[in-house]
Amino acid sequence: MSVIDAMIVEFDSSVVQTSQRLDRYLDLICHLYPYVDCAHVEKQGDTFHASISYSVFGQLGVGSIAAPGLHYVRTTSAIGRDNGDEFVACLLNKGSAIVEQNGRQTKQGPGDIVICDTARSYKYIFSSDYQLVCLRIPRTQMLCRLADAERLTALTLNGASPMGVFAASVVRGAAGVNPTLELSAASKLASSVIDIIAASIETELGGLKAPRDRHVELWERAKDHIDANLSDPEFNVDCICDAIGVSRRTLNRVFAIHGTTAVRCLWQKRLDASHAFLAEGRAKHIADVAAACGFSDFSHFSRAFKKSYGFAPYQLLKQKST
Repeated sequence: MSVIDAMIVEFDSSVVQTSQRLDRYLDLICHLYPYVDCAHVEKQGDTFHASISYSVFGQLGVGSIAAPGLHYVRTTSAIGRDNGDEFVACLLNKGSAIVEQNGRQTKQGPGDIVICDTARSYKYIFSSDYQLVCLRIPRTQMLCRLADAERLTALTLNGASPMGVFAASVVRGAAGVNPTLELSAASKLASSVIDIIAASIETELGGLKAPRDRHVELWERAKDHIDANLSDPEFNVDCICDAIGVSRRTLNRVFAIHGTTAVRCLWQKRLDASHAFLAEGRAKHIADVAAACGFSDFSHFSRAFKKSYGFAPYQLLKQKST
């Protein structure tokens, strides 16, 4: 299931036969989120109780989870089952947790936020009852805002810090958003939520990043050059290589570190720009938007836009014109 699938889910284990509650809960967790193996900390038998609320708006999947202590383990084999290509940002409202990824381990308490990369294995361990708000953020949406997101997993954004308090309030607010919002408003709101999460993590955890290396510098220069040339339909990967003085092979390695390719990044940035044109009512014709964002093939643009956002560009244009 992709993050852009329209879905509203409400689950409470109390309506399920007691002997099936745990299995039903785990099945739903693995359907709504990237697949994980689970272990129950204590044998609770008929006392097991859990609830899930989940909805989607814009590019975000937002879930509220209340459950007893469980160990969630995302293994290499689990990654192969769903090809997870996103980040999850988790705000703990009650309980405590230990999160492990990238050879790091961090403790999470109430009010703290931690991100995990679903493309790599991790452990999320709860030893007692907990309540959690979890955001599913597409990889491209996070990396275009926070280039070092993959290096900042399993680090705690302290809920007592100014940015931690701010980010936590935004995550809680996202969990209360009406998922039936019209497309334009939902997309803008989702984008703003991701902006705040990324900015908060960068502000609070930026000092913990590894020293900048040549690949990071090349990554940022390449992205800046892409941003400056989105409207040019002739702009391509060779243009990027010429501008920053590297070979195609080196450029491919730079983008591979961030889980993408130069071509994919260019396309996503063009799509994001076209979405902004439409969402902000800055265009009256879809063809004009496509041309302004460097798309020479109108049909290809429409298909790619729908695949990325879950709805066709004309739907967003129609909403803005009514």
